[in-house]
Amino acid sequence: MSCRRLWEVHIPTDTYTLPQLSRLLGVHYRTLHSWVERGLLQPSVQRSRGTGTPNLFDSRDAVTAYVLAELRAAGVSLEIMRQVADRLRETDDALSRKAFMLVNGDVKVVFEPEEVGAALARGGLTLAYNTATALEKITEATPD
Repeated sequence: MSCRRLWEVHIPTDTYTLPQLSRLLGVHYRTLHSWVERGLLQPSVQRSRGTGTPNLFDSRDAVTAYVLAELRAAGVSLEIMRQVADRLRETDDALSRKAFMLVNGDVKVVFEPEEVGAALARGGLTLAYNTATALEKITEATPD
């Protein structure tokens, strides 16, 4: 048995390595690794301490990574992505139930569709992102 297989045996089923997140999200490994290095994505289960000790992410981290991947694909700047990651970490429920990310000068997490409608009605450029898709994707991929 190789060393890699040995540590994979001990990874809990509801935990992801960086390569597993890469496959799940369809995002290059180097991109995710860069996000970890920049602090956008933080492993909640285990932080790598060098060769043989992988970063381990829980399902909430995977939701964050999914949201960041979608925002990146939409052309959102790294600075906005950093703010989104911070708000998701600061707003505990945002990673476990449907929430909306509103980006209009700053980033805000809201839970009621009426708040999204009010933000859009005020005019100006507002990006509204619904986390429901990310939650569903990660929930479907996480074994019971």
